Amino acid sequence: MDALATLAYKLLNIRLRKESSIMKTNKVGFTLIELLVVIAIIALLMGILMPALSRVREAAKRAVCSSQVKQIGVAVAAYATANENRMPVYNSNNTNINPYLLIHSYALYRSESLYVDSSGKLLPMKLAVLYEGKYIADPKVFYCPSNINPLYKFKSYNNPRPWGTLPQYYNASDGQGHNQWVRMGYTYLPIDPRTPINSATGMPDETAKTIDRLDPHIPYMTDLIRHKYQISHERQGNFAVHALFKDGHVTLCNDERVFNNDVWDKMEYGQIRELTANYIVFRLIGGKGLDTGG
Repeated sequence: MDALATLAYKLLNIRLRKESSIMKTNKVGFTLIELLVVIAIIALLMGILMPALSRVREAAKRAVCSSQVKQIGVAVAAYATANENRMPVYNSNNTNINPYLLIHSYALYRSESLYVDSSGKLLPMKLAVLYEGKYIADPKVFYCPSNINPLYKFKSYNNPRPWGTLPQYYNASDGQGHNQWVRMGYTYLPIDPRTPINSATGMPDETAKTIDRLDPHIPYMTDLIRHKYQISHERQGNFAVHALFKDGHVTLCNDERVFNNDVWDKMEYGQIRELTANYIVFRLIGGKGLDTGG
């Protein structure tokens, strides 16, 4: 790349020296060949630089995402300390029935009457509990900046403002008939390994109620896990996701065995439900079943 830049510089310098020796009354300018050569060199330089710049931008987004995941881990720990070691409720509802029921991994607010209190206030669930408790100041933290699907981007839930209000224009306008929910851009699945497995779903029916009941070896939150080709990050030629663990540490998992497992195809084609697939992927990230090939 330096050699190409040097060549372009020399061509321009030679031409300028030539022009300085011509009488001022003569018309001077680049020949078509010289102009085309310079344009070709600039185009080649841009072709080399643009992928490098793209990688730098993605690395910066990945660093922001890692920081956000870490911040959420700190907030969960602070919330648990202030609330008798309890995790944020997974499924807020005005009847307060089974608030840790596993029904989905992404809704933070819902517009249905069961999820609105008597005064009309939307009830926060999952990470929204951290926001309303002021453990998280900016809800933008709940969205990885590299997310691909608009359904899980921060900007999709700000019309009307402020964030956390419903109905949202995006839900009604994208033509896919999405529910009036405010969704988050991570997959949050805090599992208690001692909770019995439901034979019909292949996973527990409830999330961990207290932070001490989390499995220290399995993450309780990751980057968005749905469609394989909408995974937010890549590293060393493999898909990659950030994973948050009980002790607050964050890792970037790019183990090809996790992403080559057949659970992704089963989720894509509806052979297993999404939550069960999330549960399996979380266990794979934690090293459970990696060598079984799925």
